[in-house]
Amino acid sequence: MPEPAQPNSRPSQLHASHLPGVCDPKPELRDLPPSGSARRLKLLKRGLLLQCPYCGQRHIIKYPFWIKDCCPRCGYRFAPESGYFVGGYALNLIGAEIVGVAIIVIILLRSSLSLYQQEAIGIGFAILLPIVFFPWSRTLWMAFDLTVQGDAHLEQEKRSTEP
Repeated sequence: MPEPAQPNSRPSQLHASHLPGVCDPKPELRDLPPSGSARRLKLLKRGLLLQCPYCGQRHIIKYPFWIKDCCPRCGYRFAPESGYFVGGYALNLIGAEIVGVAIIVIILLRSSLSLYQQEAIGIGFAILLPIVFFPWSRTLWMAFDLTVQGDAHLEQEKRSTEP
């Protein structure tokens, strides 16, 4: 009988409390306003442009479906806890459904395509929209979370970096 697989003794990079040299927080590089409409607008802009919500660093998406563990510039940890991006998945689903239904309604009302062609287009959009929207769902979720919860994640970051 084969032996059971040994659990990985090394903690996941995503959920480790602090990764020396990888996610070193640099609060002096963060230029997000503390509150108000300027903060909300800057968070929305950075979410739409796939940037770090705190410093505006680009290239935080490794591949179309992977976000880096932390910002390479300011060290902000993008997923401070396990399951953080579940809200992003919901945002992705809701956004894709709304856009998909709107496109299907427009096609139904404004085109002379056959029902078979309309169904093929609708199914194509239902499959492709969540895939295309995925990176934005993560960055927009971080923007929404930082708008609602504020800088509560930074308190956890401070505790994990203290000696």
